[in-house]
Amino acid sequence: MRSWYVESFGREYLALYPHRDEAEARADVRAIIDLVTLAKDEPLLDLGCGAGRHLLALHEAGFSRLVGIDLSQELLDVAAELLAGGSDERIELVRADMREIPYVEHFATVLSLFTSFGYFEDEVEDRTVLAAVNRALQRGGTFLIDTLNRGSVVAHLVPKEERALSGRTLRIERRVSKDRRRVEKTTHVFEEGRERRAFHESVRMYTRDELDRMLRDAGFVNVRCYGSLVGEPLSPQSKRLVLVAEKGW
Repeated sequence: MRSWYVESFGREYLALYPHRDEAEARADVRAIIDLVTLAKDEPLLDLGCGAGRHLLALHEAGFSRLVGIDLSQELLDVAAELLAGGSDERIELVRADMREIPYVEHFATVLSLFTSFGYFEDEVEDRTVLAAVNRALQRGGTFLIDTLNRGSVVAHLVPKEERALSGRTLRIERRVSKDRRRVEKTTHVFEEGRERRAFHESVRMYTRDELDRMLRDAGFVNVRCYGSLVGEPLSPQSKRLVLVAEKGW
C-alpha cells in the first residue's frame, strides 16, 4: 500500500485549498524576509515545494538561485506551468525524497513551509530529513521550518465539518492519535450527492522542545522559536510552530 502522501498529493488535492494561493505565498515570503536575513543571490531550497507558489513569490522578491524539491511529479508539473511565465533557467525543480536531498553543502537557505514536515510514520525518518537538510546546507546556512503547534491543534481540534466548494461538498473528519503525536485528517469529496474521492493526511506533531532538540541533534545551532512567520512569540494559542536554526561550523 502506498503512503498517504503519495496517494493524496496531486492536482486534485490543490482544489481543496484554494485559499492557499499566490497572495498568501507573497505574504509568507515578505514575513520570512523580515524575520531572517537572507542573501538573495545565494542558493535557496524550497523543500516540499508542491505547486511552486512560494518559489514564484521568492522569484518575484528577487531571489535568483532557487531550487524546489518535491516527491509528487504532478505537483512539480503544476509548478513548472506556474513558473514558466515569469522565471528563468535559474529556478530548478527536482523530484526527490526529502530524506535524500541530492545536494551537499550547496544551499545558503532551506525553507520547509506549510507543514511539509512530519509525514513519515517513524520519528527516525523525520530525523533523517533534518540530517539531510543539514548536509545540503553550507556551513552557517539557515534552515526555517514552519509546522503545526501541537498544543494548539490538540486543544482546538474540530472533529467534523462540512464545506461547499465549487459545486462540491467537502466532509472533513479530524482526529488526534491516542498518544497525541499525530493529527489525522480525511476529506471526503462529494459531487451530486455521491462520494467521488477521499484524501487522507497524517502529520506527526512536535512540541517546541522536541523539535529544538532534534535540530540540535542534527547539527544545528542558534535555534530560535516563534509562533508565526511574522515572528510572534510562541504561545499555547499559536497555530504555527516556526523554528529558525543555523548549520554549525
